[in-house]
Amino acid sequence: MDRILRDASYSQEILQLTADTLILVDAEGVCRDVSIHSDLCFMQEKYLLGKNVFDILPEHTRNKVYPEFKRVLNEKVSVTKNFKLPFTHKTYYFKCIMQPYRDMVLCQYRDITERCNIRLELERTNEKLLQVQKTAQISVWKYNSANEIITSIPLSLLNIINEPRTVTKTHYAKYIQEDDQEKFLAWLENCVNGNIDQSFNYLTTYSGLPIYIKVQTYSRTINSDGSVELEGYAQNISNEKKQETNINTLTHAIDNAAEEIFAAKEDGTLLFVNKRFRELHKVPEDVPLANLKIHTLPYGAMPEERWRNIYAIMEVNSYKSFIVPNPIKENKELQALEIVTYTVLDENHEKNIWVFGRDISDQIKFETEIKRTNQILDVTMKNLPASIVVKDVLNNFSYIYRNRDINYNIISDYKMFVGKTDFDVHPYDEAAEKRLMDIEVYQQKKVIHDVLENLDDKGHVVILDRKKVLVEHRDFSPIILNIEWDITELELTKRELTAAKEKAERSDRFKSSFLANMSHEIRTPLNAIIGFSRIIADCDNFDERKEYYSIVEANNERLLGLINEILDLSKIESGIVDFSIGPVNLFDLCKEIYNAHIFRCPQGVELVFEKYEPNLVISSDKNRLFQVYSNLIGNAFKFVSTGSVKFGYSLENKLVKFYVTDSGIGIAEDKINKIFDRFVKGENSIQGTGLGLSICKTIIDRLGGNISVESTLGIGTTFTFTLPCGKFTKKKTHKLSEEGIVTMSSSKSILDNDWERANVRKENVDKEENEADTILIAEDMDSNFELLNAILSSTYNLIRARDGIEAVNLFNDKKPDLILMDIKMPNMDGLDATRIIRELSPNIPIIALSAYAYKQDTEEALAAGCNDFLAKPLSVAKLKQILNKWLKN
Repeated sequence: MDRILRDASYSQEILQLTADTLILVDAEGVCRDVSIHSDLCFMQEKYLLGKNVFDILPEHTRNKVYPEFKRVLNEKVSVTKNFKLPFTHKTYYFKCIMQPYRDMVLCQYRDITERCNIRLELERTNEKLLQVQKTAQISVWKYNSANEIITSIPLSLLNIINEPRTVTKTHYAKYIQEDDQEKFLAWLENCVNGNIDQSFNYLTTYSGLPIYIKVQTYSRTINSDGSVELEGYAQNISNEKKQETNINTLTHAIDNAAEEIFAAKEDGTLLFVNKRFRELHKVPEDVPLANLKIHTLPYGAMPEERWRNIYAIMEVNSYKSFIVPNPIKENKELQALEIVTYTVLDENHEKNIWVFGRDISDQIKFETEIKRTNQILDVTMKNLPASIVVKDVLNNFSYIYRNRDINYNIISDYKMFVGKTDFDVHPYDEAAEKRLMDIEVYQQKKVIHDVLENLDDKGHVVILDRKKVLVEHRDFSPIILNIEWDITELELTKRELTAAKEKAERSDRFKSSFLANMSHEIRTPLNAIIGFSRIIADCDNFDERKEYYSIVEANNERLLGLINEILDLSKIESGIVDFSIGPVNLFDLCKEIYNAHIFRCPQGVELVFEKYEPNLVISSDKNRLFQVYSNLIGNAFKFVSTGSVKFGYSLENKLVKFYVTDSGIGIAEDKINKIFDRFVKGENSIQGTGLGLSICKTIIDRLGGNISVESTLGIGTTFTFTLPCGKFTKKKTHKLSEEGIVTMSSSKSILDNDWERANVRKENVDKEENEADTILIAEDMDSNFELLNAILSSTYNLIRARDGIEAVNLFNDKKPDLILMDIKMPNMDGLDATRIIRELSPNIPIIALSAYAYKQDTEEALAAGCNDFLAKPLSVAKLKQILNKWLKN
């Protein structure tokens, strides 16, 4: 075999053509000679020489190399290509240069495995970098100051909007929001000048959506011609901007929330507070939080021990909720906060407490008012001479409320009937008849009003006025209200007087109605007159006696005024009415009217005093105004079964406008023009003489005013009368304005004076008797406190609370020897206050005081923790007897 590659005569020629490993292959693929320049194990003569190289190559490589080999043989051309040489243990890459040599092919083999692996690694790295750029929405850009060309690389803004990658800076700027264009060009110029530390954010749009872009220069190069080349990146920060906007919105919402929100560390240092917190605690906006701790606030600070207790019980990622009464002692209007606390760990793994406080003062007042109203309504309905039954339509017409049994006896606890039906109470035939009527009322939404006449067990006639109505509301299921008034005596009297003349009948009914309305008003001043008269004889202090005389005198005048009204009946009949003009405080007058009528308010009807100016005083006749208001309100009660009766006053153009508005049945058009005529009634079925509105008009006309009425059938009626303010001589305790309106000039109220007198009296007693017992009197009515003060102040040290909350606080502060606890008080009633005090002290004597004197009221007071019970009006002897019983001294 000719070893051509071994022949020196050819070597120079061949070596000039080749490098690395040389393989000479004949047309059949057999290796004729080799010149090894590689240390690879398979590149050895024993594996190649005399062998068919295509049989040695892996199939993948053979399929790629063989076509090129044949091309070199056939076309006599040189071919240079890179090939992959895969083996089981490793993959190699080589460059093969194939050249025709005589009738053979000279293959020049060069190992490029390492270079290919590096290139592949770079490709993989670039792919990863590209993916990172896509994820972070970052691209690279270049700028040349010589030609002012910006060149962007994939994912730049220009790619987003499908524009060329190379544009002038002016063309680039036109895609930026107009307000930012000049700023961008100025920023780019700063970067050219060497200031590349600052980034720049601008806004653009794509498909109508806003896109925020951040550009930053990271490289600046000065060329030999003095031009500057910049390199930097551009990033889509729209998501970050959106998150920033959301955070700002959330921060704004928290800062303006109605709740108090703050966060603090273990030592009480504040980390965050919102606007409500600063308002409640009077922290100025310019005071940094780092200077404040929760227990060093200038107003409403929390005790440090209490804060640390809260901090100690809070676990990480947990929350607790509770109610804190009187959280800020300096703020009496803030009765309670509903607190929610939440614990989180900060970046230093330190436990921080977030506190959310919601003001529930209105809720507490509302709940207290509901309890008070429910108690009033329950007592009122129990004492009404009527049987009241309420049934739930959708619950098989079962009872919700019933105040009397089938024999018309008062039920001590209405709950014993709740859930029962007529079939559980009445015989089957009677129950079936009632059920059919209830179904008729419900299905036809009609009102059944009739009169029932039966015989009782003794054979006596019993006449009942029955009314069945449907009450519907979206907040509860429909109910049937059944009211049966015992009108036996009235109906029999009516029948006996049928033959009497119409004028006598009207006069008799008018007098009876008027006297019934005056009954409560007569008893009110009599209570004060009798009470203070009993103690005047035992009082040695001249000033106190004088004060008691003034109270008795004021009530005497009120009683005399009432008697005069009764005597004025005959004068009203003849059209002659006497008036006593003087200063009238309208707010005080309306309070008296409200207190006089609230207990006469029918079931389902709310009496509302609204739109008042508390210091408005006019010159008029107080008793006549009281009479007009009473007639209008009483008249409204007759025509309202559900809804409200509202009254009030306002100042309009130097005239005082008074009004009474009801949501009753209204007045027919054919009667509205005659409604102020005598003996004219808006509805003949309603009891009454028809004189009330005529009397009102006579009084208002004499007072120089006008009275009118507006009414819509089925909606309600409004009576309005106006009076001039009037003028009178200036007195010591009043200030007369130019318009004739009188306002109180003293800054102290009657309550303030009472308190001062009580304190002075207490100080005197303290000086004389240091060992005197201290009595806490919880009483919201001034006159009732004055009566107790007059009876007890010479013997005991007295402290007064005006509601249940104040009573609890004064008990904690003063530690009295005995408590006289009024049951009905605002904010918190006496029973709730007693329960709280009893938890604090099981031994303090608590004596209940109440105008409610039923057995149930006494039992409720004793069950709440009272030791004894006193009914109003008070007996001095009984009061002293109980005090001697429970006090050691």
